[in-house]
Amino acid sequence: MKNDLRQQLHLEPQSGWLNDPNGLCFFKGRYHVYFQYAPGSADGSGKKCWGHFQSRDMISWEFTGTVLFPDSPDDADGVFSGSAVVRGDTLYLFYTGNVEQQGDFDLITTGRGANTILVTTKDGVTMSEKKVVLRNSDYPGYCSCHVRDPKVWEQDGRYRMVLGARTLDDKDCVLFYSSRDLECWKLEKQVRTDDLGYMWECPDDNKCR
Repeated sequence: MKNDLRQQLHLEPQSGWLNDPNGLCFFKGRYHVYFQYAPGSADGSGKKCWGHFQSRDMISWEFTGTVLFPDSPDDADGVFSGSAVVRGDTLYLFYTGNVEQQGDFDLITTGRGANTILVTTKDGVTMSEKKVVLRNSDYPGYCSCHVRDPKVWEQDGRYRMVLGARTLDDKDCVLFYSSRDLECWKLEKQVRTDDLGYMWECPDDNKCR
């Protein structure tokens, strides 16, 4: 008898490395789960993509494969974590495009691009062209190159975004942005502490407010 050790209760791709769940949402009659994915690596050493599962009942899931690849100059070294928001008949996906420059850089204070990127989809699988909505130059000057993991939601007639960050003096930070159209974003405030580590990743709006 074949011994099948694959997951029965949890989502698992056919091969490769699965990490952070992203963009959990209900859109056009289906539940969608995106996730960080390295299809050619079991330990996550390959370039990070986004994989995708969808379901009508949250019991039977269809794996649709890799839907976002690090295939542009703005995300050449990884499609990092993010989120999704439904607006009308379109799903808006936000993620961090990781770029690591070649040279004598520490990739903390220099040499890393942390681009907040927007793509849209009408079916949850076929993606639009990528649009950078925030770059390193748009973040506060006290931030290091570690700014990532946009969480976007709608509140009080505006769209809100939080980004996790690491400051130049190695303190944790969350940046709050707002937008009316999901494309042009304005920095509203930041939250910093002195005793909760040097980096906040994957911030959630319910925990940050």
